[in-house]
Amino acid sequence: MIYLDNAATTRVFDNAVDAAANAMRIDFFNPNATYRASVDANAEMERARNALAAAVGAKSDEIYFTSCATEANNWAIERGRKRIKGNVVITAGEHASVYEAAMQLKSRGIDVRVVPLTRGGQVDGDALLAAVDKETALVSVIHVSNETGAVNNIKKLAAAVKAKSPTTVFHSDGVQAVLKTREPISSLGVDLYSASAHKIGAPKGIGFLYVRRGFGIAPLLYGGGQEKNLRSGTQNTPYIAAFAAAAEDFARSADINKIAAIRDRLSEHFVKNGCEIVGSGPNSGFVLCVHVPEVKAEILQNIASDNGVIIGKGSACSGSKRGNRVLGAMGLSEKAAECCIRLSFFVDTELDAALDAARIITECADRIRSGHVK
Repeated sequence: MIYLDNAATTRVFDNAVDAAANAMRIDFFNPNATYRASVDANAEMERARNALAAAVGAKSDEIYFTSCATEANNWAIERGRKRIKGNVVITAGEHASVYEAAMQLKSRGIDVRVVPLTRGGQVDGDALLAAVDKETALVSVIHVSNETGAVNNIKKLAAAVKAKSPTTVFHSDGVQAVLKTREPISSLGVDLYSASAHKIGAPKGIGFLYVRRGFGIAPLLYGGGQEKNLRSGTQNTPYIAAFAAAAEDFARSADINKIAAIRDRLSEHFVKNGCEIVGSGPNSGFVLCVHVPEVKAEILQNIASDNGVIIGKGSACSGSKRGNRVLGAMGLSEKAAECCIRLSFFVDTELDAALDAARIITECADRIRSGHVK
């Protein structure tokens, strides 16, 4: 099997598995109890927080663990606003967990402004700034598109928004960007930043919200007051340990230039075979979106799988929904969007295997068009 759907989830690093297993079998104590074993478990958790913060370029007291990035995004959108009645600005390229959270605000009468994308998949910067005014409570801009890999210049956008409206809160969904753009979170100028563990070789079910030091945010979940009274619920210490271990492994082993070169070579192959690359301009290198004319992505995905290649057809989190909101915002018709596949890479993706997969995909597409599908 050749697995090229790493934007959906990744293989868990061996060190991350070992770290989680150790925390389950040996350091399994509740880190919030007061006896010695729990105090030691708490210390292990804090060591993991420190290691993770160092890997992603943040201070340890800015990292608040959540169950996933969806929770972190909802927390930021719902509780990050300082002006409850102020308007909220998001982009048309946001992940569903930001977009739908914003739509919930809209259903409650909040003015939510959705900024368009360019054909390349980045947010239209001029339109973003035009949407911001003195009443803007929060702006949320995805760092790297989960659909195309398009990179938004968060540092530049955050600075421009703050220059126009200094009290506006700036949030970014960094799920597909953490450790992949090599930008320390602290350098971006954001107030809030969301991340997920299972995109970088850790298990599903753990994420974090970066909260800039000095920035006050109210809890989304109430209870026992864990995470400095900001995120109640007993911490998932096995997965926290795994998250830190995976971040260190990813940072050590990821060859960003190699992965970008794989994307470029696959792009060349698909273009030579009559396909179109969706999205242009800055790209993380980890995601490749391809329009395969006259071949529905769902059918191609299934046939490719039968031939040993696993690919995506857009965000796995919205796989049951018809259409593709993000690709539509980039100007693709519904018919064209239905023919777009997503290939995504990890630190262990090899060029030869990826090229074999690309050849299999185009061969499968040819067979589908000709009606010779078995």
